[in-house]
Amino acid sequence: MKKKISVLTIAIILTLILFGISTYMQKKLINYEPTVKCYIAVNDIEESEKITPEKIKEISIPINLVINMNTIQSIEETSGMYAKSKIYGGQVIVKNQIDTKENLSIFESEANKEKISIKIKSAENAVSYRIKENSKINVYATLRTEYANNVFPNASRQFIGSENDGYCNIKVLENVKVLGVFDNMGVEITSIGDENAPDTIMINVTHEEARDINMIRELATFNVTEVGEAETNENISNW
Repeated sequence: MKKKISVLTIAIILTLILFGISTYMQKKLINYEPTVKCYIAVNDIEESEKITPEKIKEISIPINLVINMNTIQSIEETSGMYAKSKIYGGQVIVKNQIDTKENLSIFESEANKEKISIKIKSAENAVSYRIKENSKINVYATLRTEYANNVFPNASRQFIGSENDGYCNIKVLENVKVLGVFDNMGVEITSIGDENAPDTIMINVTHEEARDINMIRELATFNVTEVGEAETNENISNW
């Protein structure tokens, strides 16, 4: 009899344990929130800043919080991408917040240099039509001799007409890198042979070079030659 009571007691205890486990699991299932993997910004990411792995962090978040958001779910989706606008630290990153630098017209400057744009005169010898991104060029300015003497006192110059006529050509930049070439509507020209004439170039220059260019920007006409191209007096006079 005692043995039967002992077996019954064990059976009851096991039943209670199983019932407790079953109840717990049911509650877990009832309260279960499906999650999805996404990425957040570790710190603020500024507009036009490149998205790199150390700037983002993977998290899991309840799917109902991002159900209507087209979130980034793979780190590969951020490869080579840039922020279209500022992304704040802790913010979930969505696909329409990032894009390629080509689509965003982002041009990265070299260390200790800055980007400036210069409106150029299309050369008679079609040199400017050959200029494209990453070309290395020399930049010349045609301006009044008195201004050239003030801003570029040591630069060599070629006088237009006689020295007393008042105008000269000087080399203002040498062996600079082209970041982009644009037509007169501001559309980037991406390949040689585009029918639109180059109107403006964006280049990498030092801070001092940028200062000097800005001083004569409204006073001079700018022209370019490719580095390595023969720069004869005949070529210069065609500008």
